[in-house]
Amino acid sequence: MIIRIIALSGVLIIILIVAITYTLKKAQKLPLNSPVNFLEDSAQDNNQKTVVCVGNSITHGQVSYNYVNILSERLSDNGYQFVNAGINGNLAYNVVKRLGKIIECDPDYVTLLIGTNDANASLSEKNSARYMRDMALPDKPNAEFFRKNVKELISQLKKRTNAKIAILSLPPIGEDINHIAYQRTKEYSGIIQAVAKKNTVDYLPLHEKITEYIQAEGQHPRLSYDNGFRGIMIKGIFSHLLLGTSFDKIASNNGFLILTDFLHLNSRGAKMTADLIENWILK
Repeated sequence: MIIRIIALSGVLIIILIVAITYTLKKAQKLPLNSPVNFLEDSAQDNNQKTVVCVGNSITHGQVSYNYVNILSERLSDNGYQFVNAGINGNLAYNVVKRLGKIIECDPDYVTLLIGTNDANASLSEKNSARYMRDMALPDKPNAEFFRKNVKELISQLKKRTNAKIAILSLPPIGEDINHIAYQRTKEYSGIIQAVAKKNTVDYLPLHEKITEYIQAEGQHPRLSYDNGFRGIMIKGIFSHLLLGTSFDKIASNNGFLILTDFLHLNSRGAKMTADLIENWILK
């Protein structure tokens, strides 16, 4: 009997390890239209305008509803091809470090949606230490570190490409407008707007659009960022990638209108993002 229990426990542990490995690998998988894949694709159409969407997991679209795919579905027949330059976990600093491949794509348009992880990293010493370790940051993430890297991003893109550039304000962290996490994304969106204005690039007000919607709906979220936001996020990622639960279902289960967890977008949030970018491209 004891041998059977030990054997069963061993099997369960193996299954768990396989499930975790599979989910993590799937979460990190590069989009088919990533810069690397785009540059290696001999079938790319030089007659189309190239739009590179730069960001973190919200852009990457594996653990968040993929707004780049929405744009591609809407505009690929109108002369535009889209490159997804989102990578999970990135802060603005990390994007600066990988600009080379983005610039090699010779973009006609570049959109930047970056800063959610910068804002999240600044919310606690624990968050800060984790991001510094996991993302190999040279400095403690704070508002000035973020501002410096956003300025460098825009400077390098203006200097090394002929692309039209737009930078979006940030989706909120959570949907409690009065919480410090939400207010921190508002603060960092203000930094984005100021840098955009000073460097004469277009600013797309995603944070403002989402806030307007949340206020109109009278949202009172039942989950609090303070009660284990990472556990809720990880649960949602495994639910989607391992069990196939839709992002909208995860959002509904968590009581969110725009987000799936505290950081990522459901289809409504992704469509708001796509709407702003589409209108900017076509104006």
